[in-house]
This record gives sequence, structure tokens and C-alpha cells, in this order.
Amino acid sequence: MKAGTVTTGIAAAVIVTAGLSGCTAGASVGKKAADSAETLVARLTRASDEASKAGSAEVEMSVTMPDTGGKPVQVNGTYSWGNGLAMEAEMPAADLQMQDLVADGTITYRLVRGAYYYGIDPAPSGPFAGKTWLKLEASAVLGEQGAAGMSAGNNDPTAGLKSLKWASNVTEVGREDVNGKSSVHYRATVPVDKMGDSKAVFGAVGGGGATELVSDIWVDDKGMPSRLNQVFGNVTVNIDFLSFGVAKDIAIPPAADTADITEAVKEGGAAQG
Repeated sequence: MKAGTVTTGIAAAVIVTAGLSGCTAGASVGKKAADSAETLVARLTRASDEASKAGSAEVEMSVTMPDTGGKPVQVNGTYSWGNGLAMEAEMPAADLQMQDLVADGTITYRLVRGAYYYGIDPAPSGPFAGKTWLKLEASAVLGEQGAAGMSAGNNDPTAGLKSLKWASNVTEVGREDVNGKSSVHYRATVPVDKMGDSKAVFGAVGGGGATELVSDIWVDDKGMPSRLNQVFGNVTVNIDFLSFGVAKDIAIPPAADTADITEAVKEGGAAQG
């Protein structure tokens, strides 16, 4: 596995985290725009509040960016928040070019305290001998600024809905079915200068030069978000919230079972097992 090939996988997970939780703002875009969207923003804020109380969510998501060559990368798993943001998910090993490290074609990875852990089959020899996890700090791919931006966001991955009060345009598109749930579809546009910490993360993975973040949000009849799609330049994130309140302890893998590939990736060398 070459060091550069891990970019797609880590960025796919990081960009979802940034897109949903990293948006912050410093000033309103104007009273007229805020007043015209006040009712819609209030609905989205309530949806964010209700989702925040759940503490966790089962999700299915896909990410498309320059590093994926236009091919959506599928990631399915569980977010947990409240005691820091964590995630455990699965994605095709081929998307990470880690297919030689697992027999079943699937990589399980965890996000815990700003680091990613990739589950692999234990190798009989070499630098990964006996190891069942590879550790990679987000800074190895996003740089220090991008990684700091990821960590600086709100720990709840639905809290980014609150940032839509800074949107330059919020509209109600209509009612649609999302995974069997009748949901109201909203669309909002946030100027790049109001994106706060998440701007650095989006830019680090191919969103550089974009002027706005376009978000489509679906809210079901229980007032919970059921889907969120975001577009920022050449980066597209689609996420379905399948359920909320799925209790799950996502732990850091034991150090004895882990090989740290952070420095190898930062230096641009190969991380071979």
C-alpha cells in the first residue's frame, strides 16, 4: 500500500465529519436574508437539537472528490458523540488499495480522538507482522491546519445544521420519500467566508476555489434529519441517517496490535505490509 493511496479513505471519512459538524460563522449575512429564511432555519435548528440528544446515529454515506477519480466511495457505519466524536465504519478495501491486507475485501476502520485505525489481517512477517490495526493521524493527509479544522468543529455530526442560519439562501423544495420516511426537503447555500473551520478541511481534499457550500437537508415527520447532501466545488458528500440512538462504544485499538503509519505517509513513502 503506497502512502498516497490512503488519502481517499481517510478523506472520505474526514470530509463527512467536517461537513456535518465543522461549519461555524462569525457574522450574519444580513437581516433581510435571515428574516426571509427564519422559519425554515428554525425547523432545521430543531431537527439538529433533536438529533443531538440521540448521541449516536447509524449512517450510510458516499463521498466523491478529485482523489476518487469521480467514483463515489461508499462508507457505512456508526457515529457516536457526547464524549468526543468517534466513528466505526466499513468500506471496500479496494478503495483504499488495501485489498492485499484483508481476505474478505472489506476494511473496518475507526475514528477515535482525531486518529484513524484500519483493521487488517495479521501478517506473518514484515513491519506489520502480527498487527491487526494501522493507525493514521488526520494531519498526515489534511495537513496540520486541516486536521485542526476537523477537531475544532462541534462534536455532534448533526450540529452543522445550526450553521445554516448564516446561509445566503434557504428554501423548502418539497416533500419526498427517503428510505421509507416521508421527509421535507430543504436547500441552503452558505458562502465560503462563513464556513469557519470546515473550509480548511474541504479545501484540503479538493474543494479549493469553491465559493459556497450547497446543502440539501431532508427532515422526517418526527423532526429528525433523514438525509443530508453537500456540494463544495469538486467535493460531494451524501449521507443517509438510518437510525438514531444506537449505543456503541468505539474504543482505541490496543497499542500492541497497532502499527503507526503516520510518519511514512507524511514523508510520502510506501507503507508496505
